[in-house]
Amino acid sequence: MKKLNILKAIIDFIWIVTAPIGIPLILICIPALFFYDLSDLNIKIQGINFVTEDLYSKILIAIALSNYLLLMYSLYLFRKSLRYFLSAKIFDVYIIHSFKKIGNAIVLSGIISLIISFVGQIHFKQEISLEFGLNTYLVLICLGLFFMVLSEIFKIAKTAKQENDLTI
Repeated sequence: MKKLNILKAIIDFIWIVTAPIGIPLILICIPALFFYDLSDLNIKIQGINFVTEDLYSKILIAIALSNYLLLMYSLYLFRKSLRYFLSAKIFDVYIIHSFKKIGNAIVLSGIISLIISFVGQIHFKQEISLEFGLNTYLVLICLGLFFMVLSEIFKIAKTAKQENDLTI
């Protein structure tokens, strides 16, 4: 349980540091991209310097910022799931559904990040590069798939627990 408390404390810290500032800032910045001239700003997302002069760039930036909201949503669900773990409600239906939602959100975020990186490199750097090895996008996709598998495992374990409780 000590490890769970440490994990909960870390996740709470990340949430407290990023959510109150990050989420409102993103919700303000996305519309501001389209209505105000932000060409003076130097925006760098995922290693790509975005130029905010054309509509295409603004759309890419809005998608990248929305992608951050997906990660914040998955962090929120994970934080809430940890509360259930601390109160020993391990096989609750909420945890099973949350893990599936977390997995879907993280996989979608990984795919969006991969697409933004690829399209951004083509649009802004005018180059196509293929990198082998460990990268953030594949790790995100694998982490999301892990949460989906975890959801299925918890569903199977809950069914087994219910059957075990019925037998005398």
